[in-house]
Amino acid sequence: MKPAISSGTRGSVPPVRVVFEEEDRKAIIREIDACLSSGMVATGKKVKEFEEMWAAYCRTRYGVACSSGGSALSILMTALDVREKEVLVPTNTFIATVNAVTLAGGNPIFLDTDPATMGVSLAEIQAKVTPETVGVVVVHIGGVMTPDMPQIAEWCREKGLWLVEDAAHAHGSESDGCRSGGFGIAAAYSFFATKTVTSGEGGAIVTNDEGLAQLCRSLTDYGKRSQWESYHSLVSMNHRMSEISAIIAIAQVRRLDDFIASREAAAAEYTKALGEPLRLVLPVGRSSWYKYIAVLPPGIDRSAFKARVKERGASLSGGVYDIPVHLQPVFESARLAGKLPQAERLCASHICFPIFYGMAQEQVDTVVEAALSTLSEMHA
Repeated sequence: MKPAISSGTRGSVPPVRVVFEEEDRKAIIREIDACLSSGMVATGKKVKEFEEMWAAYCRTRYGVACSSGGSALSILMTALDVREKEVLVPTNTFIATVNAVTLAGGNPIFLDTDPATMGVSLAEIQAKVTPETVGVVVVHIGGVMTPDMPQIAEWCREKGLWLVEDAAHAHGSESDGCRSGGFGIAAAYSFFATKTVTSGEGGAIVTNDEGLAQLCRSLTDYGKRSQWESYHSLVSMNHRMSEISAIIAIAQVRRLDDFIASREAAAAEYTKALGEPLRLVLPVGRSSWYKYIAVLPPGIDRSAFKARVKERGASLSGGVYDIPVHLQPVFESARLAGKLPQAERLCASHICFPIFYGMAQEQVDTVVEAALSTLSEMHA
């Protein structure tokens, strides 16, 4: 395990860095070689091992591996039968969250953004629910879970609504001591290349509902009754994870707590240094620290700020998200511009500082000095 904040030399700080330790690379290569030697490269024992490992980590009963976080969401929306029904979804999210609803035939109703978490609040959900609403999707932006999660889950149960967590950013995040994936009927995770843990491409569903797990597993594989049986009871496509992706995911999940500890140490340094000039989006419970989010003061042009910080040696990562979904061209017909003011303001004014496993103290210092110098210069 690397020190939480390691030593290093100053230089250009990348926006993100994906890390595979040497011993992990060697172990992965050995496992892949064994997989290739066996000839069993499609879904098999390694995928099953990953599913069980990830469900256990999330403190849930069942895990279903799939090809991406978007696939995980699409499978869930199909399994939950949202056709011609309303689903509440945040406008501040990756478009996959909303596409999953629309492609399953549902009607997404957009939720405005909570400034404290960049996610959604219980009050906003309560304001948007209608008699046609069947469920709610909550997105844990940047790994920050709203402290409202226990109340959101309880309210959804009382109202007879299902709750799905889009936990694509929230591997290992917690709210009120409960890990992401444990609040609703199910959660979807992404294991894309930039995530806190990765399989290159990949995703997973976790749930405590046995029937839902079985249905989702069938939907990952052309609606089959079982893997090697050509008996199709549902209309679906291929959303499977391969053995090779599972091998990589297993190695990464074993490191997840180390990864979070390292990111957490860097985040603590940022919070100490940047809390005065910037409004920081900070977790109440444990965060995966997929992103470290701050909101710029009024009057600071974001593009100019990022350019000047980069000149000083620090590249800022992409936002979460720069354009809310309701303003994306594909949803232009929804005509919702101006009705979700918090999302429109925050998406345009937030920034994400570099944060990754093994980040050196000197790299943190470079980012902090670049940000503070740029803020001082732009305020002058």
